Amino acid sequence: MFLINVHAKPTKESDQYDKVIGAYISVYLNYTDIDGAFELAKYYIKEEGWIIDDVEDDYYTINSKSEVEDEEQELYEECLEYGFSMIFNCYESEDE
Repeated sequence: MFLINVHAKPTKESDQYDKVIGAYISVYLNYTDIDGAFELAKYYIKEEGWIIDDVEDDYYTINSKSEVEDEEQELYEECLEYGFSMIFNCYESEDE
């Protein structure tokens, strides 16, 4: 499993349009190939109606549940069940 971090902005198709100006998105992907995982992360974010501003080159490889922080255990479990999970850490102004 991989954890990829992305910075994105909502488009008019996003539920968050006119509510926030951007988000840092953590994408968990239960995938074996990192190149494919990067492409899937971009795809899932675009499907939610967001424009990708930056994809961090650094990523995390997760080999077991014990490597995931307590507050993100639910995301880990969801990723195991569905193949991916995302959390949008939104912000409303440039100061945040």
